[in-house]
Amino acid sequence: MVWWERTRNGIGGLRRRVGGRSGTDEDEGTGAGRPRPSRLTDTAVALLLAVADAAALAGVALLMFIVGMSHSGPPGGTAKSEEVSPLQLIVVWFIPCALAVSCYVHTRLRMPITSAVQCLFCVVGTALAIGETNMLLSFT
Repeated sequence: MVWWERTRNGIGGLRRRVGGRSGTDEDEGTGAGRPRPSRLTDTAVALLLAVADAAALAGVALLMFIVGMSHSGPPGGTAKSEEVSPLQLIVVWFIPCALAVSCYVHTRLRMPITSAVQCLFCVVGTALAIGETNMLLSFT
């Protein structure tokens, strides 16, 4: 029991030193964290990023189609065999990683609408990246 009290008090001291807030700080108004952006700003940023993310994911889908068609042979034939370079996999997984970082950043900025939109696009981007990775690995 002493161990639990010491751990709990240590975490409370760490929160005070680092500037973290507990769940009750918001209710009491004692939190000295940065102010949350307005809902209008949050919505505007979410719409702007939604358009940009949709364009990026459409580009990835188009790229998947072009790469898949260029590696497929004639009907009934076999596909060309080729090694997958690490650079290709980095390019494939760049957009889902960027979307995940964006989701985290907007969550830390306390922008819930933008964070939710970025998380949805992250899920779609991850699904596309998994599909493209499978496609590239099937050519080897």
